Amino acid sequence: MKITRYMGAFAVIAMLAACSTDDELGANTAANEVKIAATIGGNSIFTRSNPLGTKAEQESFNEGDAISVTTEGKTVVYTKKDGQWANENDYLVWTGNTQTFEACYPGNSTNSISEGHIEADQSDITKIAQSDYMISREAIEKAYIPSDRQLTLHFERQTARVIVKVSGFGDEFKDLNPTLSAVEVYSKLKVPAGESDSYAAIKTYKKEESGNNVFYALVSPGDANSTEKFLKLTVTYNDGEGNPTQTKELYVTGIPALDKAMSYTYDVKIGKDKATIGNVSVTDWGPGDDITGGDAVTTTENAVLIIKNALAAGNKNIEIRNLPANADKSVFDAIREALKSASEGSIELTVYGVETLPSSAFLNCKPLKSIYLQDVKSIESVAFQDCIGLETIYAPIVSSISDFAFADCPKLKSVTLGNISAAGIRIFDNVPTVGVDLTLSKDQKVMTRKEFEEWQSDESKKYIDSEDHKRVLFLGKKFLSIKCGSRIYKSTNF
Repeated sequence: MKITRYMGAFAVIAMLAACSTDDELGANTAANEVKIAATIGGNSIFTRSNPLGTKAEQESFNEGDAISVTTEGKTVVYTKKDGQWANENDYLVWTGNTQTFEACYPGNSTNSISEGHIEADQSDITKIAQSDYMISREAIEKAYIPSDRQLTLHFERQTARVIVKVSGFGDEFKDLNPTLSAVEVYSKLKVPAGESDSYAAIKTYKKEESGNNVFYALVSPGDANSTEKFLKLTVTYNDGEGNPTQTKELYVTGIPALDKAMSYTYDVKIGKDKATIGNVSVTDWGPGDDITGGDAVTTTENAVLIIKNALAAGNKNIEIRNLPANADKSVFDAIREALKSASEGSIELTVYGVETLPSSAFLNCKPLKSIYLQDVKSIESVAFQDCIGLETIYAPIVSSISDFAFADCPKLKSVTLGNISAAGIRIFDNVPTVGVDLTLSKDQKVMTRKEFEEWQSDESKKYIDSEDHKRVLFLGKKFLSIKCGSRIYKSTNF
């Protein structure tokens, strides 16, 4: 999987006009006034006070925006007017000595360099921008005061962005024209927030995208809280036959861990009486280079979040999408741990993206009932050993299976595999395969035993209608039935 992660800081350029001598720099006069220009052009990079706008819109401040800048114990709020930053009644100056500048956006009475506040009402573009809390610290030593008196303040976002959209409605809404009409996101309103700070419902900004409502909010980052409400979803529906429109309010419980300067998109699946998070994607906000490969947030925490939300809603059919092709054992250790609370043989799990299932991926995963591996090409050793509740394995394109992969799965009933070219020892050890229906690719070849009980395909011999097929044998084991292509042979001795 390709995970988009963006790098880079945002900056506002402070143009400093001053006299050139140290004596003049040290004078507290209007000649040393710090003049701030935030105009687009040249090599300037600007902080983004339009958190939902286009790239160009996000790279500029709005008219009327304010930033608060502090140095030498003095704070001045600069407001953008006619494209320029100014304060008609006050100004900062260069002192000629080592000087530290601290700034925050939005510049108002509730924000400071150490603490920011977000709005509970973010329902319009102006209100959500006022929650886009950012800070900047820049220490300038005397020897490095720019000769052109230009100061660059690098602003960094301190909030996280949450985006909510619908991935689908349940069958119970069929012909009822359902719409996700409103979303509230629960968050603390202080940044950074303390443990004693309470959660509040944030009214989100609604935006139509591709004919669907999408909801945005800026929230306070923090650790996960599994007991607090995360989302309130309002669904409206009408059968279109003159009956009044009805409204349903649904909740998603469990606030996930959220990091500052990250954007989280949640696809929700909505049923008549419950809503679950189906998929989560995570990116930075700004432009930059793609980074390929796994990322701890997207491969592990998001998979765990999907599972926890599904189990909390009583959903036993779980999908995890967009895992990287080479997702390692740590990802599946976390998935296994998240499933631990479910009852034995109750979970039907579908996994997308991963191509090599690592060794011990689902070792001793008792809650697993069915596993659907849509993209897996290779299954490593003991991947499903001791899954005592496992009944179904669906891996339609797998071609390589390592030692003891399905060993000690006593309830196995159905196995679907791809065109197997190599298999390790005792794949089905201690599995009563005489009760298992096996499905193979139409291109499957006869498997021959190598040294140490390993198996290799004989590319000159088709499996379909072979003696092994007719005898319902595969990898030295007898099955209840074996389907290869369109031909099925069933055991007559069972």
